[in-house]
Amino acid sequence: MFSDTFRRVLSLCSPSVSVGPRRLNHSEKLNAIVPMPDLSILIPALNEAENLRLLLPLIREVIEELGVRAEVIVIVGGSTDDSKSVAHQLDARVVEQSERGYGGALLAGFAAATAPYVVTMDADLSHPPVFLKDFWLKRSDADLLIASRYVAGGQADMAISRRILSTILNRTYALLLGMKLRDLSSGFRMYDRKVLATLDLRARDFDVLEEILVRIQINHGRIKEVPFHYKVRHSGRSHAKLLRFGWAYSRTLLRMCRLRYSK
Repeated sequence: MFSDTFRRVLSLCSPSVSVGPRRLNHSEKLNAIVPMPDLSILIPALNEAENLRLLLPLIREVIEELGVRAEVIVIVGGSTDDSKSVAHQLDARVVEQSERGYGGALLAGFAAATAPYVVTMDADLSHPPVFLKDFWLKRSDADLLIASRYVAGGQADMAISRRILSTILNRTYALLLGMKLRDLSSGFRMYDRKVLATLDLRARDFDVLEEILVRIQINHGRIKEVPFHYKVRHSGRSHAKLLRFGWAYSRTLLRMCRLRYSK
């Protein structure tokens, strides 16, 4: 109190006297030392060490070419391989998820992200890092950009059985939920971080992707699809279990229909 009074007296009696700059608090010091990133890149990774060794350097190359400040966040959900140590070695942040499944990984990543734009992508090299350039150029076009396999100009390298299942899933969701989108299940996306704060997500498996779309749409958010070429997984096995996958999507579809048409 005495110090504040002394400052006021000095300023009134002798305007030319300087009492020194205000001291920065801890948070302000950190922001002054480490600029906030322009882009957060979230990578859920369950036993993906081999793929991360290839993916993370490619992402760094694209970031340098774009000339943006970016943070790369690897979410390790119970990995038993070297995913965590590989991520550390290649200068990525490592985040542990507290909730199960792909949805739990996204929640952990969203909470950790600090940039105004947030990209989610797979660790298995099926999402080419060079496509980050397309996202960045179109970042102001929508609240959510989807790298789409099924719009004009898009392409998907996948087994015919998986392609049929994916097509049925996407068309069913789009039809029943009244959404004019072709690729609702793509996990390669860029979000305006402000829209993430409005989401109250319940799904914890891959069906979280459709729940996000529904919740953004009912909040009158802008969603845009951008054509891209989906590549086959580089190594390892997919972590999507067919029966669990189908059951989770069926439950979420019913719940999203109630949510969509109750507004």
